[in-house]
Amino acid sequence: MLRFWCLIIALAIAPCPTGEVFAAGRPNVLIVLVDDMGYSDPGCYGSSIETPNIDALAANGLRFSSFYNTGRCWTTRAALMTGLHQHEVGKAMSFGKDAPAAYQGNLPRDVPFLSELLRDHGYRTYHLGKWHLNDRFGDIGTSWPLGRGFEQSYCIVSQNNFFAPWKMLDEDKLIQRPRDRSQWPKDYYLTTALTDRALENLESHFDRGDDAPFFMYLAHTAPHFPLHAPANVIDKYRGKFAHGWDEERVRRHRNLVASGLITADLSPRDPLVDPWSKLSDQEKAQWDERMAIHAAMIDVVDQQLGRVTDLLAERGELDNTLIMFLSDNGASAECLTRGDGHDPQAPAGSAFTYLCLEVGWSNAANAPFREHKMWIHEGGISTPLIVHWPRGVRRAGGVTHQVGHVVDIVPTVADAANIKLSGEIGYQGRTLVNCFRSPAKRKERVLFWEHIGNKGIRIGDLKAVQEHGKEWEMYDLAADRTETKDLASVNPRTLKLMVEVWTQMAREYGVVEWDELRAFHPNYSFDYLRK
Repeated sequence: MLRFWCLIIALAIAPCPTGEVFAAGRPNVLIVLVDDMGYSDPGCYGSSIETPNIDALAANGLRFSSFYNTGRCWTTRAALMTGLHQHEVGKAMSFGKDAPAAYQGNLPRDVPFLSELLRDHGYRTYHLGKWHLNDRFGDIGTSWPLGRGFEQSYCIVSQNNFFAPWKMLDEDKLIQRPRDRSQWPKDYYLTTALTDRALENLESHFDRGDDAPFFMYLAHTAPHFPLHAPANVIDKYRGKFAHGWDEERVRRHRNLVASGLITADLSPRDPLVDPWSKLSDQEKAQWDERMAIHAAMIDVVDQQLGRVTDLLAERGELDNTLIMFLSDNGASAECLTRGDGHDPQAPAGSAFTYLCLEVGWSNAANAPFREHKMWIHEGGISTPLIVHWPRGVRRAGGVTHQVGHVVDIVPTVADAANIKLSGEIGYQGRTLVNCFRSPAKRKERVLFWEHIGNKGIRIGDLKAVQEHGKEWEMYDLAADRTETKDLASVNPRTLKLMVEVWTQMAREYGVVEWDELRAFHPNYSFDYLRK
Protein backbone atom coordinates (compact mmCIF):
# COMPACT_ATOMS: atom_id res chain seq x y z
CA MET A 1 0.00 0.00 0.00
CA LEU A 2 2.79 2.45 0.88
CA ARG A 3 4.52 1.73 -2.44
CA PHE A 4 1.22 2.46 -4.19
CA TRP A 5 0.92 5.87 -2.53
CA CYS A 6 4.53 6.68 -3.29
CA LEU A 7 3.90 5.91 -6.97
CA ILE A 8 0.80 8.12 -7.00
CA ILE A 9 2.77 10.95 -5.37
CA ALA A 10 5.61 10.58 -7.88
CA LEU A 11 3.16 10.81 -10.76
CA ALA A 12 1.32 13.73 -9.21
CA ILE A 13 4.35 15.93 -8.64
CA ALA A 14 6.13 15.17 -11.90
CA PRO A 15 6.95 18.34 -13.87
CA CYS A 16 4.30 19.42 -16.32
CA PRO A 17 5.37 20.36 -19.85
CA THR A 18 4.30 23.77 -21.11
CA GLY A 19 4.10 25.42 -24.47
CA GLU A 20 2.95 22.33 -26.36
CA VAL A 21 -0.66 23.23 -27.02
CA PHE A 22 -1.05 26.86 -28.07
CA ALA A 23 2.30 27.80 -29.54
CA ALA A 24 0.62 29.78 -32.32
CA GLY A 25 -0.24 32.77 -30.13
CA ARG A 26 -0.73 34.15 -26.66
CA PRO A 27 -4.12 34.93 -25.13
CA ASN A 28 -4.96 37.83 -22.91
CA VAL A 29 -5.38 36.67 -19.31
CA LEU A 30 -8.05 37.91 -16.90
CA ILE A 31 -8.15 36.45 -13.39
CA VAL A 32 -11.20 37.52 -11.38
CA LEU A 33 -10.77 36.57 -7.73
CA VAL A 34 -13.61 37.16 -5.29
CA ASP A 35 -13.38 36.98 -1.51
CA ASP A 36 -15.24 34.61 0.85
CA MET A 37 -17.69 33.34 -1.79
CA GLY A 38 -19.09 29.88 -1.06
CA TYR A 39 -19.14 26.90 -3.39
CA SER A 40 -22.81 27.23 -4.32
CA ASP A 41 -23.12 31.03 -4.33
CA PRO A 42 -23.07 31.63 -8.12
CA GLY A 43 -26.25 30.77 -9.96
CA CYS A 44 -24.45 28.24 -12.15
CA TYR A 45 -23.31 26.44 -8.98
CA GLY A 46 -26.76 26.12 -7.46
CA SER A 47 -28.02 29.36 -5.91
CA SER A 48 -30.91 31.67 -6.79
CA ILE A 49 -28.62 34.72 -6.72
CA GLU A 50 -28.80 36.45 -10.10
CA THR A 51 -25.40 36.03 -11.76
CA PRO A 52 -26.18 36.06 -15.50
CA ASN A 53 -22.68 37.16 -16.52
CA ILE A 54 -20.90 34.56 -14.42
CA ASP A 55 -23.40 32.00 -15.69
CA ALA A 56 -22.66 33.05 -19.28
CA LEU A 57 -18.96 32.38 -18.74
CA ALA A 58 -19.88 28.91 -17.50
CA ALA A 59 -22.35 28.27 -20.34
CA ASN A 60 -19.65 29.08 -22.88
CA GLY A 61 -16.75 27.70 -20.87
CA LEU A 62 -15.93 25.06 -18.29
CA ARG A 63 -16.89 24.56 -14.63
CA PHE A 64 -14.66 22.67 -12.21
CA SER A 65 -16.43 20.60 -9.58
CA SER A 66 -13.28 19.91 -7.52
CA PHE A 67 -11.15 23.02 -7.47
CA TYR A 68 -9.29 23.88 -4.27
CA ASN A 69 -7.81 26.87 -2.50
CA THR A 70 -5.81 27.05 0.74
CA GLY A 71 -8.66 28.04 3.05
CA ARG A 72 -7.63 31.66 3.73
CA CYS A 73 -7.27 34.88 1.78
CA TRP A 74 -3.52 35.69 1.89
CA THR A 75 -2.43 32.05 1.71
CA THR A 76 -4.47 31.49 -1.45
CA ARG A 77 -3.14 34.70 -3.01
CA ALA A 78 0.43 33.66 -2.25
CA ALA A 79 -0.12 30.25 -3.85
CA LEU A 80 -1.93 31.74 -6.84
CA MET A 81 0.77 34.30 -7.59
CA THR A 82 3.81 32.07 -7.01
CA GLY A 83 2.65 28.56 -7.93
CA LEU A 84 4.05 27.34 -4.60
CA HIS A 85 2.53 26.32 -1.30
CA GLN A 86 2.16 29.30 1.03
CA HIS A 87 4.52 27.82 3.64
CA GLU A 88 7.30 27.61 1.08
CA VAL A 89 7.04 31.31 0.33
CA GLY A 90 6.80 32.43 3.95
CA LYS A 91 3.13 33.35 3.87
CA ALA A 92 1.45 30.79 6.14
CA MET A 93 1.04 33.62 8.65
CA SER A 94 2.76 36.97 9.31
CA PHE A 95 4.21 36.54 12.78
CA GLY A 96 7.42 38.52 12.30
CA LYS A 97 11.10 38.01 11.65
CA ASP A 98 11.65 35.89 14.77
CA ALA A 99 9.04 33.30 13.72
CA PRO A 100 9.92 30.20 11.68
CA ALA A 101 10.51 31.00 8.00
CA ALA A 102 7.10 29.80 6.80
CA TYR A 103 5.35 32.19 9.20
CA GLN A 104 7.34 35.43 8.86
CA GLY A 105 5.14 36.98 6.18
CA ASN A 106 7.88 37.78 3.66
CA LEU A 107 7.70 36.49 0.10
CA PRO A 108 11.08 35.65 -1.46
CA ARG A 109 12.23 37.90 -4.28
CA ASP A 110 13.78 34.98 -6.17
CA VAL A 111 10.35 33.41 -6.81
CA PRO A 112 8.66 35.42 -9.59
CA PHE A 113 5.05 36.42 -9.27
CA LEU A 114 2.78 35.51 -12.17
CA SER A 115 2.68 39.22 -12.99
CA GLU A 116 6.48 39.38 -13.24
CA LEU A 117 6.59 36.25 -15.36
CA LEU A 118 4.05 37.61 -17.83
CA ARG A 119 5.52 41.12 -17.87
CA ASP A 120 8.92 39.68 -18.75
CA HIS A 121 7.31 37.86 -21.69
CA GLY A 122 5.71 40.92 -23.23
CA TYR A 123 2.40 41.21 -21.39
CA ARG A 124 0.96 44.50 -20.19
CA THR A 125 0.00 43.99 -16.56
CA TYR A 126 -2.81 45.53 -14.52
CA HIS A 127 -3.85 45.02 -10.89
CA LEU A 128 -7.08 46.12 -9.26
CA GLY A 129 -8.29 45.49 -5.73
CA LYS A 130 -7.10 43.37 -2.87
CA TRP A 131 -3.41 42.51 -2.59
CA HIS A 132 -2.60 41.05 0.86
CA LEU A 133 0.85 40.03 -0.37
CA ASN A 134 2.95 42.93 0.83
CA ASP A 135 6.07 41.89 2.71
CA ARG A 136 5.77 42.45 6.42
CA PHE A 137 8.92 44.59 6.38
CA GLY A 138 8.67 45.92 2.83
CA ASP A 139 7.76 49.30 1.40
CA ILE A 140 5.45 50.56 -1.32
CA GLY A 141 8.15 50.51 -3.98
CA THR A 142 9.05 46.84 -3.64
CA SER A 143 6.29 44.99 -1.82
CA TRP A 144 3.08 46.22 -3.40
CA PRO A 145 1.80 45.56 -6.94
CA LEU A 146 4.02 48.06 -8.75
CA GLY A 147 7.03 46.38 -7.18
CA ARG A 148 5.92 42.89 -8.21
CA GLY A 149 5.42 43.10 -11.94
CA PHE A 150 2.30 45.21 -12.39
CA GLU A 151 2.60 48.29 -14.57
CA GLN A 152 -0.59 49.85 -13.22
CA SER A 153 -2.47 49.30 -9.98
CA TYR A 154 -5.47 50.54 -8.00
CA CYS A 155 -4.83 48.71 -4.75
CA ILE A 156 -6.70 48.30 -1.48
CA VAL A 157 -4.33 48.94 1.41
CA SER A 158 -6.91 48.98 4.21
CA GLN A 159 -10.57 48.75 3.33
CA ASN A 160 -12.97 48.29 6.28
CA ASN A 161 -15.77 50.02 4.36
CA PHE A 162 -17.01 49.40 0.81
CA PHE A 163 -18.45 52.92 0.55
CA ALA A 164 -15.45 54.72 2.06
CA PRO A 165 -12.28 52.60 2.19
CA TRP A 166 -9.66 53.70 4.70
CA LYS A 167 -6.56 53.52 2.50
CA MET A 168 -6.06 52.98 -1.22
CA LEU A 169 -2.87 52.97 -3.26
CA ASP A 170 -3.64 54.66 -6.58
CA GLU A 171 -0.61 53.72 -8.66
CA ASP A 172 2.16 54.98 -6.31
CA LYS A 173 0.02 57.54 -4.45
CA LEU A 174 -1.33 56.62 -1.01
CA ILE A 175 -4.87 57.94 -0.42
CA GLN A 176 -5.94 58.01 3.25
CA ARG A 177 -9.53 58.69 4.14
CA PRO A 178 -10.17 61.55 6.55
CA ARG A 179 -12.55 60.99 9.44
CA ASP A 180 -15.38 62.82 7.67
CA ARG A 181 -15.08 60.44 4.67
CA SER A 182 -14.97 63.45 2.33
CA GLN A 183 -12.30 61.77 0.23
CA TRP A 184 -14.92 59.63 -1.49
CA PRO A 185 -17.99 60.70 -3.46
CA LYS A 186 -21.39 59.78 -2.01
CA ASP A 187 -22.03 57.20 -4.74
CA TYR A 188 -18.64 55.47 -4.32
CA TYR A 189 -18.85 51.68 -4.00
CA LEU A 190 -15.62 49.72 -4.15
CA THR A 191 -16.70 46.87 -6.43
CA THR A 192 -17.89 49.38 -9.02
CA ALA A 193 -14.84 51.64 -8.56
CA LEU A 194 -12.45 48.76 -9.21
CA THR A 195 -14.34 47.96 -12.40
CA ASP A 196 -14.33 51.60 -13.52
CA ARG A 197 -10.54 51.57 -13.29
CA ALA A 198 -10.32 48.17 -14.99
CA LEU A 199 -12.26 49.53 -17.95
CA GLU A 200 -10.00 52.58 -18.11
CA ASN A 201 -6.95 50.30 -18.15
CA LEU A 202 -8.41 48.12 -20.90
CA GLU A 203 -9.50 51.05 -23.07
CA SER A 204 -6.00 52.56 -22.85
CA HIS A 205 -4.45 49.18 -23.53
CA PHE A 206 -6.46 48.62 -26.70
CA ASP A 207 -5.98 52.19 -27.88
CA ARG A 208 -2.21 51.79 -27.57
CA GLY A 209 -2.37 49.44 -30.55
CA ASP A 210 0.94 47.66 -30.01
CA ASP A 211 -0.62 44.16 -30.12
CA ALA A 212 0.82 43.20 -26.72
CA PRO A 213 -1.50 40.88 -24.75
CA PHE A 214 -2.71 41.95 -21.32
CA PHE A 215 -2.78 40.30 -17.90
CA MET A 216 -5.39 41.74 -15.57
CA TYR A 217 -5.76 40.62 -11.96
CA LEU A 218 -9.14 41.88 -10.74
CA ALA A 219 -9.30 41.02 -7.03
CA HIS A 220 -12.65 41.99 -5.54
CA THR A 221 -13.16 42.06 -1.78
CA ALA A 222 -16.85 41.24 -2.14
CA PRO A 223 -18.61 39.41 -0.59
CA HIS A 224 -16.15 39.56 2.37
CA PHE A 225 -17.38 41.34 5.50
CA PRO A 226 -18.43 44.00 6.27
CA LEU A 227 -21.61 43.18 4.38
CA HIS A 228 -22.14 46.38 2.41
CA ALA A 229 -24.16 46.79 -0.77
CA PRO A 230 -26.20 49.44 -2.60
CA ALA A 231 -29.65 49.72 -1.03
CA ASN A 232 -31.53 49.15 -4.30
CA VAL A 233 -29.74 45.83 -4.87
CA ILE A 234 -30.38 44.72 -1.29
CA ASP A 235 -34.07 45.51 -1.79
CA LYS A 236 -34.06 43.21 -4.80
CA TYR A 237 -33.27 40.24 -2.53
CA ARG A 238 -35.07 41.18 0.68
CA GLY A 239 -37.64 38.45 1.38
CA LYS A 240 -36.13 35.99 -1.10
CA PHE A 241 -34.40 34.00 1.65
CA ALA A 242 -37.30 33.93 4.09
CA HIS A 243 -37.46 30.17 3.60
CA GLY A 244 -34.28 30.00 5.70
CA TRP A 245 -30.87 28.38 5.62
CA ASP A 246 -32.13 24.79 5.95
CA GLU A 247 -34.31 25.00 2.87
CA GLU A 248 -31.65 27.04 1.03
CA ARG A 249 -29.13 24.22 1.51
CA VAL A 250 -31.62 21.67 0.19
CA ARG A 251 -32.41 23.77 -2.89
CA ARG A 252 -28.76 24.37 -3.72
CA HIS A 253 -27.92 20.70 -3.30
CA ARG A 254 -30.78 19.73 -5.60
CA ASN A 255 -29.51 22.15 -8.27
CA LEU A 256 -25.92 20.92 -7.94
CA VAL A 257 -26.99 17.32 -8.44
CA ALA A 258 -29.13 18.24 -11.44
CA SER A 259 -26.17 20.06 -13.04
CA GLY A 260 -23.82 17.10 -12.59
CA LEU A 261 -21.41 19.02 -10.36
CA ILE A 262 -22.18 16.91 -7.28
CA THR A 263 -23.48 13.37 -6.80
CA ALA A 264 -23.06 13.01 -3.01
CA ASP A 265 -25.67 13.49 -0.29
CA LEU A 266 -26.11 16.84 1.42
CA SER A 267 -23.95 17.18 4.51
CA PRO A 268 -25.78 17.68 7.83
CA ARG A 269 -26.52 21.19 9.05
CA ASP A 270 -23.66 22.65 11.08
CA PRO A 271 -24.38 21.58 14.68
CA LEU A 272 -23.93 25.15 15.94
CA VAL A 273 -26.76 26.40 13.72
CA ASP A 274 -30.29 26.49 15.08
CA PRO A 275 -32.98 25.00 12.87
CA TRP A 276 -34.67 27.81 10.97
CA SER A 277 -38.05 26.67 12.27
CA LYS A 278 -37.03 27.51 15.84
CA LEU A 279 -36.30 31.16 15.12
CA SER A 280 -38.79 33.90 15.96
CA ASP A 281 -40.42 35.88 13.17
CA GLN A 282 -38.23 38.87 14.06
CA GLU A 283 -35.08 36.74 13.91
CA LYS A 284 -36.11 35.28 10.57
CA ALA A 285 -36.62 38.76 9.11
CA GLN A 286 -33.20 39.90 10.36
CA TRP A 287 -31.41 36.87 8.97
CA ASP A 288 -33.29 37.07 5.68
CA GLU A 289 -31.98 40.64 5.34
CA ARG A 290 -28.46 39.51 6.19
CA MET A 291 -28.45 37.00 3.35
CA ALA A 292 -30.01 39.59 1.05
CA ILE A 293 -26.92 41.79 1.55
CA HIS A 294 -24.56 38.90 0.80
CA ALA A 295 -26.55 38.10 -2.34
CA ALA A 296 -26.53 41.77 -3.37
CA MET A 297 -22.74 41.93 -3.07
CA ILE A 298 -22.40 38.95 -5.42
CA ASP A 299 -25.02 40.43 -7.75
CA VAL A 300 -22.95 43.63 -8.05
CA VAL A 301 -19.78 41.62 -8.74
CA ASP A 302 -21.68 39.94 -11.56
CA GLN A 303 -22.97 43.23 -12.96
CA GLN A 304 -19.47 44.67 -13.00
CA LEU A 305 -18.01 41.54 -14.58
CA GLY A 306 -20.55 42.00 -17.35
CA ARG A 307 -19.17 45.48 -18.05
CA VAL A 308 -15.69 43.98 -18.49
CA THR A 309 -16.78 41.13 -20.76
CA ASP A 310 -18.95 43.51 -22.80
CA LEU A 311 -15.91 45.70 -23.45
CA LEU A 312 -13.81 42.68 -24.42
CA ALA A 313 -16.54 41.63 -26.85
CA GLU A 314 -16.83 45.14 -28.32
CA ARG A 315 -13.09 45.21 -28.89
CA GLY A 316 -13.08 41.77 -30.47
CA GLU A 317 -10.91 40.31 -27.69
CA LEU A 318 -13.33 38.09 -25.75
CA ASP A 319 -12.55 34.91 -27.69
CA ASN A 320 -8.83 35.49 -27.26
CA THR A 321 -8.99 36.10 -23.50
CA LEU A 322 -8.44 33.33 -20.96
CA ILE A 323 -10.81 34.25 -18.11
CA MET A 324 -10.65 32.43 -14.80
CA PHE A 325 -13.24 33.21 -12.13
CA LEU A 326 -12.63 31.85 -8.62
CA SER A 327 -12.82 32.53 -4.89
CA ASP A 328 -9.99 32.64 -2.34
CA ASN A 329 -11.75 30.40 0.22
CA GLY A 330 -15.18 29.27 1.28
CA ALA A 331 -17.79 31.48 2.91
CA SER A 332 -16.95 32.79 6.36
CA ALA A 333 -18.59 31.92 9.68
CA GLU A 334 -16.79 34.78 11.42
CA CYS A 335 -18.67 37.19 13.68
CA LEU A 336 -16.82 40.40 14.54
CA THR A 337 -16.88 44.17 14.30
CA ARG A 338 -13.97 46.20 12.96
CA GLY A 339 -13.38 49.31 10.91
CA ASP A 340 -15.92 52.11 11.47
CA GLY A 341 -17.93 50.04 13.92
CA HIS A 342 -21.58 49.08 13.77
CA ASP A 343 -24.56 51.38 14.26
CA PRO A 344 -27.57 49.12 14.89
CA GLN A 345 -29.92 52.00 14.05
CA ALA A 346 -28.48 52.48 10.54
CA PRO A 347 -29.96 50.58 7.57
CA ALA A 348 -28.40 47.12 7.35
CA GLY A 349 -25.77 46.97 4.63
CA SER A 350 -25.12 50.72 4.69
CA ALA A 351 -21.75 52.40 5.31
CA PHE A 352 -22.49 52.81 9.03
CA THR A 353 -23.03 49.12 9.72
CA TYR A 354 -20.65 46.21 10.13
CA LEU A 355 -22.27 42.83 9.69
CA CYS A 356 -20.92 39.35 8.88
CA LEU A 357 -22.57 36.41 7.17
CA GLU A 358 -22.06 34.19 10.26
CA VAL A 359 -22.39 30.48 10.62
CA GLY A 360 -26.00 29.83 9.53
CA TRP A 361 -25.77 31.46 6.12
CA SER A 362 -22.13 30.49 5.68
CA ASN A 363 -23.24 26.88 6.05
CA ALA A 364 -25.74 27.50 3.25
CA ALA A 365 -23.29 29.37 1.03
CA ASN A 366 -20.86 26.45 1.29
CA ALA A 367 -23.57 23.86 0.58
CA PRO A 368 -23.41 20.97 0.06
CA PHE A 369 -20.18 20.84 2.10
CA ARG A 370 -19.15 20.92 5.73
CA GLU A 371 -17.40 23.75 7.57
CA HIS A 372 -16.22 27.17 6.50
CA LYS A 373 -13.30 29.45 5.64
CA MET A 374 -10.16 28.42 7.59
CA TRP A 375 -11.27 24.80 7.90
CA ILE A 376 -9.77 22.10 5.67
CA HIS A 377 -13.05 20.26 5.22
CA GLU A 378 -14.52 20.84 1.77
CA GLY A 379 -16.57 23.89 2.76
CA GLY A 380 -13.41 25.82 3.57
CA ILE A 381 -11.19 24.85 0.64
CA SER A 382 -13.39 23.98 -2.35
CA THR A 383 -14.90 26.81 -4.38
CA PRO A 384 -15.88 27.39 -8.01
CA LEU A 385 -13.45 27.73 -10.87
CA ILE A 386 -14.99 28.85 -14.13
CA VAL A 387 -12.77 28.97 -17.22
CA HIS A 388 -13.89 30.87 -20.29
CA TRP A 389 -11.63 30.71 -23.34
CA PRO A 390 -13.33 29.88 -26.64
CA ARG A 391 -9.99 29.23 -28.25
CA GLY A 392 -8.95 26.71 -25.60
CA VAL A 393 -12.11 25.19 -24.09
CA ARG A 394 -13.35 22.54 -26.51
CA ARG A 395 -16.75 21.68 -25.01
CA ALA A 396 -18.64 24.82 -24.06
CA GLY A 397 -20.87 24.47 -21.02
CA GLY A 398 -19.09 21.39 -19.75
CA VAL A 399 -18.19 20.22 -16.27
CA THR A 400 -14.85 18.68 -15.37
CA HIS A 401 -14.18 16.59 -12.29
CA GLN A 402 -10.43 17.00 -12.65
CA VAL A 403 -9.00 17.98 -9.28
CA GLY A 404 -7.34 21.40 -9.43
CA HIS A 405 -5.67 23.78 -6.98
CA VAL A 406 -4.63 27.44 -6.98
CA VAL A 407 -0.98 26.36 -7.38
CA ASP A 408 -2.06 25.24 -10.87
CA ILE A 409 -2.81 28.79 -12.02
CA VAL A 410 0.82 29.69 -12.78
CA PRO A 411 1.60 26.58 -14.88
CA THR A 412 -1.80 26.80 -16.58
CA VAL A 413 -1.32 30.42 -17.65
CA ALA A 414 2.28 29.69 -18.66
CA ASP A 415 1.12 26.79 -20.81
CA ALA A 416 -1.59 28.88 -22.48
CA ALA A 417 0.92 31.69 -23.11
CA ASN A 418 3.63 29.34 -24.41
CA ILE A 419 6.03 30.28 -21.60
CA LYS A 420 8.55 27.75 -20.34
CA LEU A 421 8.76 27.72 -16.55
CA SER A 422 12.07 27.52 -14.73
CA GLY A 423 12.89 24.04 -13.47
CA GLU A 424 14.85 25.52 -10.57
CA ILE A 425 11.84 26.87 -8.72
CA GLY A 426 10.06 23.56 -8.21
CA TYR A 427 6.52 24.56 -9.13
CA GLN A 428 4.04 22.35 -7.34
CA GLY A 429 1.08 22.80 -9.65
CA ARG A 430 0.29 21.29 -13.02
CA THR A 431 -1.21 22.79 -16.12
CA LEU A 432 -4.97 22.41 -16.46
CA VAL A 433 -4.97 23.22 -20.17
CA ASN A 434 -5.35 19.57 -21.17
CA CYS A 435 -8.64 19.27 -19.29
CA PHE A 436 -9.88 22.39 -21.08
CA ARG A 437 -9.69 20.21 -24.19
CA SER A 438 -10.74 16.88 -22.62
CA PRO A 439 -12.72 17.61 -19.44
CA ALA A 440 -13.73 13.97 -18.98
CA LYS A 441 -10.16 12.77 -18.48
CA ARG A 442 -8.81 12.81 -14.93
CA LYS A 443 -5.34 12.47 -13.45
CA GLU A 444 -4.58 11.52 -9.87
CA ARG A 445 -3.41 14.31 -7.58
CA VAL A 446 -1.75 14.67 -4.22
CA LEU A 447 -2.79 17.88 -2.48
CA PHE A 448 -1.66 19.16 0.91
CA TRP A 449 -3.19 21.66 3.35
CA GLU A 450 -2.39 23.23 6.69
CA HIS A 451 -3.77 26.38 8.23
CA ILE A 452 -3.94 27.44 11.91
CA GLY A 453 -3.50 23.81 12.92
CA ASN A 454 -6.16 22.42 10.60
CA LYS A 455 -4.64 19.75 8.36
CA GLY A 456 -5.52 17.78 5.27
CA ILE A 457 -4.18 15.67 2.44
CA ARG A 458 -5.91 14.33 -0.65
CA ILE A 459 -4.32 11.37 -2.45
CA GLY A 460 -6.36 10.27 -5.42
CA ASP A 461 -9.94 10.25 -4.16
CA LEU A 462 -9.03 9.60 -0.52
CA LYS A 463 -8.82 12.53 1.84
CA ALA A 464 -7.52 12.65 5.40
CA VAL A 465 -8.47 15.75 7.37
CA GLN A 466 -8.00 16.93 10.92
CA GLU A 467 -9.47 19.90 12.72
CA HIS A 468 -7.02 21.34 15.25
CA GLY A 469 -7.32 19.53 18.57
CA LYS A 470 -9.39 16.67 17.17
CA GLU A 471 -8.73 13.23 15.65
CA TRP A 472 -7.89 12.58 12.01
CA GLU A 473 -10.79 11.64 9.76
CA MET A 474 -10.75 9.93 6.36
CA TYR A 475 -13.19 10.10 3.45
CA ASP A 476 -13.58 8.57 0.01
CA LEU A 477 -14.47 11.67 -1.97
CA ALA A 478 -15.43 9.69 -5.06
CA ALA A 479 -18.40 8.28 -3.16
CA ASP A 480 -18.72 10.84 -0.38
CA ARG A 481 -17.65 14.28 -1.53
CA THR A 482 -19.58 15.92 1.30
CA GLU A 483 -17.58 14.10 4.00
CA THR A 484 -20.44 12.41 5.81
CA LYS A 485 -18.98 8.89 6.26
CA ASP A 486 -15.74 8.85 8.24
CA LEU A 487 -13.66 5.79 7.28
CA ALA A 488 -10.95 6.30 9.91
CA SER A 489 -12.02 3.35 12.01
CA VAL A 490 -12.85 1.20 8.96
CA ASN A 491 -9.37 1.39 7.45
CA PRO A 492 -6.97 2.74 10.06
CA ARG A 493 -3.88 1.44 8.25
CA THR A 494 -4.59 3.50 5.14
CA LEU A 495 -5.25 6.54 7.30
CA LYS A 496 -1.95 5.98 9.11
CA LEU A 497 -0.10 5.89 5.80
CA MET A 498 -1.80 9.06 4.60
CA VAL A 499 -0.90 10.87 7.81
CA GLU A 500 2.70 9.75 7.35
CA VAL A 501 2.72 11.27 3.87
CA TRP A 502 1.20 14.48 5.26
CA THR A 503 3.86 14.62 7.97
CA GLN A 504 6.68 14.19 5.46
CA MET A 505 5.28 16.91 3.20
CA ALA A 506 4.74 19.22 6.18
CA ARG A 507 8.37 18.76 7.17
CA GLU A 508 9.51 19.66 3.64
CA TYR A 509 7.28 22.76 3.55
CA GLY A 510 8.39 24.04 6.95
CA VAL A 511 5.11 23.56 8.79
CA VAL A 512 5.30 24.08 12.56
CA GLU A 513 2.69 22.68 14.94
CA TRP A 514 0.19 25.39 15.69
CA ASP A 515 0.47 25.25 19.47
CA GLU A 516 4.21 25.92 19.18
CA LEU A 517 3.57 29.03 17.09
CA ARG A 518 1.56 30.77 19.78
CA ALA A 519 4.85 31.67 21.47
CA PHE A 520 5.67 33.93 18.52
CA HIS A 521 2.35 35.75 18.72
CA PRO A 522 0.86 35.18 22.18
CA ASN A 523 -1.80 37.87 21.77
CA TYR A 524 -3.24 36.38 18.58
CA SER A 525 -6.87 35.62 19.39
CA PHE A 526 -8.87 32.82 17.83
CA ASP A 527 -12.05 33.30 19.81
CA TYR A 528 -13.87 34.85 16.87
CA LEU A 529 -12.90 31.91 14.64
CA ARG A 530 -14.86 29.41 16.67
CA LYS A 531 -18.15 29.52 14.84
